[in-house]
Formats: sequence, structure tokens, C-alpha cells
Amino acid sequence: MASIGKIARRTFLIGAAAVAGGVAVGYYYYRKPFANPLEADLGKGEATFNPYVKIGADNTITIVAPRAEMGQGVSTTLAAMVAEELDVGLDQVKVEHGPASYAYYNAAILQEGGPFPFFDESMTAEAVRSGLGVVGKLLALQGTGGSSSMRDGFDKMRQAGAAARQMLISAAAQKLGVSAGELETANGAVLHKASGKSVTYGEVAASASAMPPPAEVRLKDKADWKLLGKPQKRVDMLAKVTGAPIFGIDVRLPEMLYGTVKMSPRFWSKPVSADLSKAAKMPGVVKIVPIETSYGHGFGVIAENTWAAFRAAEAIEAKWA
Repeated sequence: MASIGKIARRTFLIGAAAVAGGVAVGYYYYRKPFANPLEADLGKGEATFNPYVKIGADNTITIVAPRAEMGQGVSTTLAAMVAEELDVGLDQVKVEHGPASYAYYNAAILQEGGPFPFFDESMTAEAVRSGLGVVGKLLALQGTGGSSSMRDGFDKMRQAGAAARQMLISAAAQKLGVSAGELETANGAVLHKASGKSVTYGEVAASASAMPPPAEVRLKDKADWKLLGKPQKRVDMLAKVTGAPIFGIDVRLPEMLYGTVKMSPRFWSKPVSADLSKAAKMPGVVKIVPIETSYGHGFGVIAENTWAAFRAAEAIEAKWA
């Protein structure tokens, strides 16, 4: 079992990598869960259980893949991890990319940054990797790269699906008036074989999502996997070969503006002085705004076109602490 502890409603601390060696500073912040970003943008009848799972009253199941698709099929594999524990097939789910949110931090992207080969599993190497994983969360890096998506998601994505499934079973037990131990799940439904009764996930999603996440998350044994470790059809392939996906560069909106940033050259640096006057007066520049993040500071340039934004960013004169 994977213990995730009792936490606030609809927030979800997924993953519990140990804080290694002397990396104890900021332990509370590391353990503190990030808010679920899906809460702010739910459709009518939708409920969310954690940053990776949404279920509609019509039994539409949406899985959020937190990493960018670069051609290796990561959106399919990450979704399969959640679907496996939810007891649904990939053909029963929609896969969406996650919004910009600290909840989708990638702890693994820094873990191989130490002076150890990937096959080194010594205590020292593992301690350094664990510590670098803590740094990954503290910086809240929502990045894709370094072959880190699977390493980062293998536990947290499965835990997300398993936790949602347990909450759905608890809600179904209340609705059917039976013990949760008498229920099982299959194909997006909770079943009570003794009576022949069943409810879809969508029928109990709203009440289930209001329950506290389980203190203990029970993951499937490898022998019981139906999706993981087996060939699957890519969830994104049909759309891509037919030219259907809309990428960021394709988007055109009425009165749309463009932006770029000029960030501090080092982590946590702040501008001690800045002259924005030249950049602000350049043709096409609409506004220049300060930017503050957990890992650096800088300026955002909003302009009527990309060229104006780029030129203005280059024209900003700043000295950094």
C-alpha cells in the first residue's frame, strides 16, 4: 500500500519520495500539496478527484496528462497508468494536457543531475536523486525532458487513479446500501455481484469527489495489470494523421496580442534596477509587466506581434542581484 496521509478536500499530495540526507529545510513546504487546478474550470456535471482525473455525470472520464507530447506516446502511457487503476479501458477515456500549474511539477527531471550513471543504485546515488527530486518540487518545474515523464509519473499517476476508484467505491456503497468490501469495478462502473446492482462512475462522481481522499491507496499487483506492459493504440495518432490537432501556433483570436519574457539569468535573481522606457516606446508594444516566480524574476512584454515583443525584450536594460 502507498500511504498518502489525510489531506484537505480535493487536494492531493501524490508521491512520497523521502527527504534524504540533509535536505530537510523546507520539509513542510515539500510535503504540502498543491491545489487542484481542475477545480477552477469544471464543466457542467463534472467532478474532479485530483489534478489527473475528471468524471462527468454522463460517465465521461477525462485523464490529464501533465507532460508535453514529443512523439514518444507519453500522453498514452501516462493515461494508461491512471486508467489501469481506475479499471477502465483507454477507449473509454478522453486525454487532455494539463494546464500550467504547480500541481504538475516534475520531480524526476532533476534526479539524474547528480554525478552518477543511471544504473548506479547505491545508497549515495539514491539519496542524491531523492534530494534532487525535492528540489524539483520546490522549484515546481512543470517540464518535459530527460526521459523523466515515466519515472516521475509511474507512482503518482497510478495513485491518482487508485484513489479516485476507492472514492467511487465508497460513494457507490452508500448509494447501494452495501459494504464497500462487497463491491468491485469494471469498465467505468461499480458492481455488486450478489444483488446484480451496479452504478456507473458518473452516477456517483459528484458525491465521491466530495469525500476525503483515502489515507491508504491500494495499487494493483503487476499480475493484475490489463493495460500496463501491453501494447496499446496511441490516443493521439488518429487526430494527428488527419491534421486535426490545433497547436499553439495555429491559434488566432480577435484582438489577440503576443508576448515574450526577459527573465533573470540565474535562479532567484531579482532586478535591482531596470530601464523599461526604450522598450515601452517601441512600435507595437502594448505593455511591460513584472514577473515573479518561485525560481526567478523578470519582465513580460505584451505586443501586437511577435517581432515587436522580441525586440522590446532585447531592449530592456536590467541589472540583476
